[in-house]
Amino acid sequence: MNDTPKHILQKQLEIINKRSDAEKIERWLELTELSRTIILDQLREKHPEMSERDLIAELFKIFYRNDFTPEKLNIIAESIREYKVS
Repeated sequence: MNDTPKHILQKQLEIINKRSDAEKIERWLELTELSRTIILDQLREKHPEMSERDLIAELFKIFYRNDFTPEKLNIIAESIREYKVS
């Protein structure tokens, strides 16, 4: 959905482009962490029985669903579930 007028989008881009690279990266990291938190909270609510490791595997699948085939996603998610911390 894109209902923002072009002149507003242009103003937003001007504001973003005035930031330093460090500020842009910091904001990107903040937004990534926020989205991670929101998605994990939604998964916990929908699947309260899931372990933390299962939640992280599902989060991975959501974040990278456009980067890997479904088969590869499942393989990676399974390896996340099975990973042994030493």
